[in-house]
Amino acid sequence: METIFQRFQTIRKMKDRLHSILLVIAILLMTASWLVLYCSKTEPNIEKVDTVFTTKTDTLWKDTTIIEKQIVPKIIEKVKTDTVFSENGDTIQLVTESKTYEKRLISDKDTADLKIYTTGINTSLDSLKMRLRTHTEVVTNTVEVTKYVEKKKTVWDKISIGLQGGYGYGFQYKGFEPYVGVGVAVNL
Repeated sequence: METIFQRFQTIRKMKDRLHSILLVIAILLMTASWLVLYCSKTEPNIEKVDTVFTTKTDTLWKDTTIIEKQIVPKIIEKVKTDTVFSENGDTIQLVTESKTYEKRLISDKDTADLKIYTTGINTSLDSLKMRLRTHTEVVTNTVEVTKYVEKKKTVWDKISIGLQGGYGYGFQYKGFEPYVGVGVAVNL
């Protein structure tokens, strides 16, 4: 027959085993809850604007029309002289001339150097109409800056309710023991 002391020791061993089993269960629950929280971790509430560098090159064509009148020849050469007899018997000297006209036409930043040659009898350059077609390359750079703005946390973002497990001082058995329960946590 068992004595009271032996029964007390048996109960004490069972109680210690129960505490050990509960401790292992609490550790497993804490590990499982940590894994669930770690795997389901979402990105913080961050507003993001990317930095984008773009370069665009356009070609602009500009048409300019320049009209010059009363252009004076720079060089006049006599090429040859012909003699022509009229019906009256008069002698007319026809001089064939070679004229060189040089002109620099300027419009804004565009410049055109012209050299015009004419040959004939009493030739002249009455007017000159010139069309300049120039192109300009325009480079446009666009820069967008990246900004990270974190939204402010409210009170409800700091409080969480969930399943808790751990090991602590128990008031029922007056000693350290494992526990499992539902609790409220405040994230500071």
